[in-house]
Amino acid sequence: MGMVYMIVHDGSMLIKDEIKIKVRSKIKELEKETGAKIDEMNADTDLRLKKIKDDILLDAGKKADAERKKIDAQTNVEMNRMMLDVKEEVICDVVSVAMNELECNGPLKFKDELRRLLMRGTIECSTTDKLMILGNKETLDVFDLNYLDAVKKEAGRDVRFEKEVRKMGAGIVLWDEGNDMFLDYSFDGIFRSKEDEIRTSVSKILFG
Repeated sequence: MGMVYMIVHDGSMLIKDEIKIKVRSKIKELEKETGAKIDEMNADTDLRLKKIKDDILLDAGKKADAERKKIDAQTNVEMNRMMLDVKEEVICDVVSVAMNELECNGPLKFKDELRRLLMRGTIECSTTDKLMILGNKETLDVFDLNYLDAVKKEAGRDVRFEKEVRKMGAGIVLWDEGNDMFLDYSFDGIFRSKEDEIRTSVSKILFG
């Protein structure tokens, strides 16, 4: 009986040991497979993360490039607008200075210009014999009575002054009494009527 127990007991121990060995071996094998799968999953995850990162960077790069181009375009538009504003300011300043110099610093030229404008007006108002000169004090001071008589003879018209001094810029306004029509020969009026032509000419001189 004792011998049988020992054999059975020892056999059981051997079986247990063998099972333990197989279990440990299986565990190691599973650990190895699991480790390989984990490594593979990690590698796949790294690739996916890298792709996501690359996509994000690429998208960010595209957006950044688009934003840069947008900013560049806006900057160019703003610079062009500023340049146009500067040119416009320079053109207006040049024209204004020229008009002031003509009126204030060159009385002979101013007088000649007013005479030219008046004669031009008498020609354009060819259907009437009565013309009235409207102007500011500086303009009317140019046309003394002797000068006015000379204009009347040259134009062959009844040209006279309006008694009221107008608050206006340099130049003259003619009132065609027969047709009840005003002709604006003030410097401001001429400038407005030929603004584009004057600006183009001044711009070419200033900026080429």
